[in-house]
Amino acid sequence: MMSVALITGCSSGFGMLSAARLSAAGHTVYASMRNLQKKEALLVEVESRGGEVKLLKLDVTDNTTIDDAINTIESERGRLDILINNAGYGLGGFFEDISEREFRDQMETNFFGVLKMTRRALPLMRRSTTDHGNVKIINISSAQGRAPIPGLGAYGTSKWALEGFSEALYHELAPFGIRVVIVEPGSYRTEIFTSNAHVAEQADNQVSPYARFSVALRRKIETMTKGGSVGMGDNPEVVAELIEKIVRSRSPKLRYVVGRQARIRILLRAVLPMNCYSGLLRKALFGSVERSFET
Repeated sequence: MMSVALITGCSSGFGMLSAARLSAAGHTVYASMRNLQKKEALLVEVESRGGEVKLLKLDVTDNTTIDDAINTIESERGRLDILINNAGYGLGGFFEDISEREFRDQMETNFFGVLKMTRRALPLMRRSTTDHGNVKIINISSAQGRAPIPGLGAYGTSKWALEGFSEALYHELAPFGIRVVIVEPGSYRTEIFTSNAHVAEQADNQVSPYARFSVALRRKIETMTKGGSVGMGDNPEVVAELIEKIVRSRSPKLRYVVGRQARIRILLRAVLPMNCYSGLLRKALFGSVERSFET
């Protein structure tokens, strides 16, 4: 039986590719985005694969648009089998260079947005278990949810919080037959590093004690996002392919780590003493600038 799926953040990246794959496979896909003027890339991708999606305007920080989206799905389909919480962005900046407003905005989208979506969708999803029996919430986290890096601490914090929420929800929803799945991609060449990237207003402040590290980190990310760069996943399609497999699976795992870089980082974080792991991480990110931490 094909699923009825709602995906947030479909204007680009994992959301767009997942919507295209699932629709091509025959699922009913409600593809949502905050700004419907950015729909063209999605529609081209979907058409190229022979699928069809239903577009919804949805801002995960706006309860009204969330209500409208769920009400539309309930009215048109009467059920919701799959919720893919994908919408989010990355905020660059060291903690002292990030304002409280910027940090809260990061949490509002990446974490509280997931809470809002899940809370509103769950009543309909619980009813869907009666007819479908393969109901899932798939939360798109990140390797930074378990192995955060300096200079992206706000983003890592939002994903760390998402990990804890998702694991608790996994236990809470099990008696209702609803599976919760966390997908933890590493670094892939998606718009999270370009058009969806946010930089703290003070990140370029030359008098900041972190100025040298901000420059070094930005150069590292720019190098990684170029084609063929070491450490950056080549094709985000593998994440969408995994999501399609999870949708089909009757017994998915709680966590899926995607990408060699992500697996290595999470493994090193788990097995190495923290001082050793931290030294390796800082050296990899900042190179010769890393020595300045000691001055």
